Amino acid sequence: MDATAQSRKAAMRAAHLVNRRELRGTERKQKLDQAIVAATLACIDDFNARGTNIAAYNPLASEPGPADFAAQLAAVARTPFLPISLPDGVLAWAQLGAADTAGALGITEPTGPRFTSNVLRSCGLVVAPALAVDRQGMRLGKGAGYYDRALSALDVPVAAVVYDWEVVDAVPHDAHDQAVDAVITPEGFFRV
Repeated sequence: MDATAQSRKAAMRAAHLVNRRELRGTERKQKLDQAIVAATLACIDDFNARGTNIAAYNPLASEPGPADFAAQLAAVARTPFLPISLPDGVLAWAQLGAADTAGALGITEPTGPRFTSNVLRSCGLVVAPALAVDRQGMRLGKGAGYYDRALSALDVPVAAVVYDWEVVDAVPHDAHDQAVDAVITPEGFFRV
């Protein structure tokens, strides 16, 4: 990726992070996050993923979704898998459990047996966080490439979760960036 595209990604990330910090801890965020749960459940149904394995995430306080987001989705999954951030920029996965702990990046992570990203092949849907996404499915993450690496060799439907104003006209991207199949917002979801 050229320096201009990298600069545009960095500026987009910074703007969205400021907006999220302002929303953090507000009653408005609580309402939006409950709407995200409903939209995610509808997306799971649209992909016929209810009763299958589902990969999700435990959101940081500034990310879309309530603190118990993964637990709410677990109610409709055979097995819910959550990411574990490893020091080498790779995601491992483990089943949602009662003994979760704060991980390396401050994200609550499961403590059970770990699996490589190949476990995602067993999922009916991967629900991934994003800072922004465009209508072509290009997702902007936080810049470390964890999800791009995890999803690069898999043929599994992926839905990115963002707030409505984070659906943008275009996300700068490079060949390694992975597109998603659906976008979930508080207003609902759409396939791309």
